[in-house]
Formats: sequence, C-alpha cells, structure tokens
Amino acid sequence: MDTTTAPATPESASTADPAPATADHAPATPESATALRLVALGGLLVLFLSLIATGVVVLEDTIGDDGVAGAAVDVAFWALGLGTLAGLVAAVAPRAVLARGARKRVIGVQYALAVIAPVIALMD
Repeated sequence: MDTTTAPATPESASTADPAPATADHAPATPESATALRLVALGGLLVLFLSLIATGVVVLEDTIGDDGVAGAAVDVAFWALGLGTLAGLVAAVAPRAVLARGARKRVIGVQYALAVIAPVIALMD
C-alpha cells in the first residue's frame, strides 16, 4: 500500500475551484457598481422628499407654536446635507476609490439620514 502523495503541480493548483464568493465579498462588476449608483441616485430623490417633509414640519412648528426654531431643526437640516453628500459620494466615486461594500454602507447612511431628518425636526 503506497501512502505517498504526489506533490502539487501548477496544473493541479489551477484546476482547483476558488472559494465561493459570499455576499460581503462578491466581486465588484460594472453591473453591480452601476446598480448601486442608481440606488444612490434614487436616494437623492428620497432626500428631496425628506427635505419637503422636514420643511413642512418646521413651518407647522413655526406657525402653530412659539415661532422659534430650536436646535433640532438645525440638526435635521444638517442631516439632510450630510445625506446628500453621502449620496453624491456613492454615485460619483469610481470603483477604484470606493469598494462595493463601502458603497453599500454609504448608501445605507444616505437613506438613514433621509428618514431620520423629519423625525429630528419633529422633536423640536
């Protein structure tokens, strides 16, 4: 009984299957980068709608309350500005600068800021 094994050759190493790609480490293709860019551009539309909602909340507070904008209004509008910046970075940055996973996180931040801005304005 021969228990020796043949040494690995370059041919046998090249035929081995590579490790399967997981969701976090999927290769960045032009199609996936384009899809994420479109999601980021859609986030700019969501931010615009959030700007309108935040403005309505602030105007309602101004008319119905004491007429003085508090610090929460400033924070809400800063959140909208930062969300816009995040969306532009996610939409414009090339693949060499912003990896797929980082782009997904930036888009998540963009949508989170769009949702939280009117809520922050309501706290005033």
